[in-house]
This record gives sequence, C-alpha cells and structure tokens, in this order.
Amino acid sequence: MIQADKIFKILAVDDNPKNIQVIGSMLREANYNVGFATDGRQAMNLLLKSNDYDLVLLDVDMPVMNGFDTCK
Repeated sequence: MIQADKIFKILAVDDNPKNIQVIGSMLREANYNVGFATDGRQAMNLLLKSNDYDLVLLDVDMPVMNGFDTCK
C-alpha cells in the first residue's frame, strides 16, 4: 500500500545538461524528490549507495555506460 503523503524519489540519468534541467524542474514542480546522474556508471554508483529510489528515468545514448548496459 502506498502512503498518501509519501514523496517519491526519482533518479534522472542523462548526459545532456539541458535535459537534466528540464526534467528536474518538471519533477520538482510535481513534488518529487529528484537525484541526477550524467552516465550509467554514475547512476549505478548512486543506486549501490542508496536503494530508496522509486523510479529511474534513463537515457539510452550516453557515454561511459549507455542505458542498455546500465539496465543489464
């Protein structure tokens, strides 16, 4: 059961700073707690340190580690 007052935590992963800015603004405006990573490896490191993200929004085409490899 989901608590009515729970603030969901979302990790947005994208190598384009403008995309991060836009999605971050939209999600914060909708009252979500937002974390950011600029590539798959950075996202994996964040997820290994904190398993309390409710959703990961993941770009596919990124340097270092792309979205498909991150999902694996």
